[in-house]
Amino acid sequence: MRYFLIFPAALVIIALFHGCSKSTNGGDLVPGKPVLYEYDMDNLDFHNGFHQAEARGVLENRHIVEASGLAVSRSNSSMLWVHNDSGDYNRLFVVGEKGEDFGQFIITGAFNRDWEDMAVGPGPVDGKKYLYIGEIGDNLARYQIMSVYRVAEPDISRLDSVTYTIVDGAERIDYVYPDGQSRDAETLMIDPLTRDLYIVTKRDARSIIYVARYPQDTGKITTLGKIGYFPFNRALAGDISADGTEIAVKTDDRIYYWQRKQNEPVFEALRRQPLLLPYTVEPQGEAFGWMPDGSGYYTLSEKVDDIEPVLYFYRRR
Repeated sequence: MRYFLIFPAALVIIALFHGCSKSTNGGDLVPGKPVLYEYDMDNLDFHNGFHQAEARGVLENRHIVEASGLAVSRSNSSMLWVHNDSGDYNRLFVVGEKGEDFGQFIITGAFNRDWEDMAVGPGPVDGKKYLYIGEIGDNLARYQIMSVYRVAEPDISRLDSVTYTIVDGAERIDYVYPDGQSRDAETLMIDPLTRDLYIVTKRDARSIIYVARYPQDTGKITTLGKIGYFPFNRALAGDISADGTEIAVKTDDRIYYWQRKQNEPVFEALRRQPLLLPYTVEPQGEAFGWMPDGSGYYTLSEKVDDIEPVLYFYRRR
């Protein structure tokens, strides 16, 4: 009996000592209170490990006019998943590494009110990869309940021609912000090490980082946890690398980069001064995605006026 009284108290002391807490679902550590991140924004160094942009090609599919989300396929790394912003319907496009059109995949049971970002990574079934599609945009701050659709990634390992495919089995993860406010977000990331989902807001004075712990419940509304505040706003896209070691968050004219140490919580990695990744400023660049093997990253813009979106690739040196 004495053991069961003392042990929980010891856990509380340990948590207070470290200034963070452990999720009961086995996920990553989170800070005891939101972190106010501070960087020397006028003296950020550039990451010298990547080449400047390669213009791979103009998107062949002219229906992709508001490319707001991008993720590189795990079954065929020469293919990219792309989706439009609000105004389109529940479809994903498959784009080749030079902008070629390889068709559309219709996600049944999903609705595109304002899809703003997507990610690919692990989920509830070990060994499977999932697409996470973020219904997270809210330009006018009118919606309290937001959603992320999760669906097993279709196998496109042998995709070699334009196709039109129906995809069933999408699940919806509904969430609210902890203060009950409506917020506009355009950045969705999944941590492949913990399967936690990260959402970063756009329009706040400081972009705010939130987390939905794994396992995300599709049967009830999840209240996000608040991680902290960046010293910048207008976060438009982001991604965590497939091995979990590299984190990137994109704004209009910068891509911020953090190298994550082994077994390090995401919130701790973000405490360090970021580096800047090479970036050719796009007309309205709202999409970023790492290559699964870490060989580089892609960016993509929405179409602006008569400027067709060009797929850019940044190769690792």
